[in-house]
Amino acid sequence: MRIAVIGGMGLVAQELIVQAMEEGHFVSWYLKPTDELPDRTLESDESYMQVLRIVRGDWDDESKYNDVLDGCDAVAVALDIQHTKPEQFVPTQRLVQKAMWKNSIKRIVLVTSHGAGESSRNLDWGFWAKLNVNQFFYIFLNMISLCWSVVAQYTEQESVLCGDDQLVFTIIRPATVIDGLLTGTYLASPQHVFGGYISAADVADCILKALDHDMDAAQSFSIAYSSRVA
Repeated sequence: MRIAVIGGMGLVAQELIVQAMEEGHFVSWYLKPTDELPDRTLESDESYMQVLRIVRGDWDDESKYNDVLDGCDAVAVALDIQHTKPEQFVPTQRLVQKAMWKNSIKRIVLVTSHGAGESSRNLDWGFWAKLNVNQFFYIFLNMISLCWSVVAQYTEQESVLCGDDQLVFTIIRPATVIDGLLTGTYLASPQHVFGGYISAADVADCILKALDHDMDAAQSFSIAYSSRVA
């Protein structure tokens, strides 16, 4: 499979790149011009060119999304707040879907967050505060709308995807993502997992499994190392 990965240097995106190549997939990776690769030889090593294509561009460069999706079979979008501003989540999603239409790609896996969409009723508020640590003080003082929160941006990103009935999508909502090993012991449930955490490696594993199984299409999954579900 040829997979386009939109997520820059985020933990999940990096893990997905590694696992996808190990499984024999071709990966097209979208990076910012300033992103520094952990292995600087990736862009010049000819041995990687058969399995990896790196496209660099700004988050709002429409033509570059067309370049990174060119020839791909599926798309994985995994934006995080460490590498992408929350207000860029939704316009990025729209640009990705526009490029998918142009390149006749229908399959997409979107990674958002625990608490997004209909899972918001089970949101752990400590988890929410952690996601919004840079905004929480201003929200408390100025009572600005929660639509600017990270979870709300993820929710709107999901809405943009779900509003396109031409795409075959799976939404994955991880709990707190940490840097850890691939365990394969996580719980993936269409119900809503409370709290918990999960490694970026296991999120990447879940993405690849979703891409390999069309039965997961048009579904949303919460994933975590937890047995507590709603």
